[in-house]
Amino acid sequence: MGEPDSYAESYEFQVPIFVLTHTVPQQKPKQNARLRFTFVTDGVESAIAQAKKAAGEKNVTIVGGPTIARHCLSLGLIDELQLGIVPVLLGAGLRLFDQLDRQIELERVRMSEEASITYLHFRVIK
Repeated sequence: MGEPDSYAESYEFQVPIFVLTHTVPQQKPKQNARLRFTFVTDGVESAIAQAKKAAGEKNVTIVGGPTIARHCLSLGLIDELQLGIVPVLLGAGLRLFDQLDRQIELERVRMSEEASITYLHFRVIK
């Protein structure tokens, strides 16, 4: 997040944020009445359970890279999947759907474009 303290009042998601980490930072980012950070060290399932409790009836959004996405898909923790594709090839990286422990069926819900990003939206069939 660069300079995290600059985000407290202007960050677009003014909600509790649960950060999955191995190490809790010594100094938490600046918070306000709506934007709160909780650093979770006991696994993705715990982080999502805490986020669901905080969200009540609202949706929970998981933001992360391929490792977190694969883990959440394998555990059945994802109802919908949104992929953002940017037309830049970096030459290397992690493959999103490598090493899944089972076949997962996706249903395309919609596709949208914004500036130079194409978003693909899928529903995870359970």
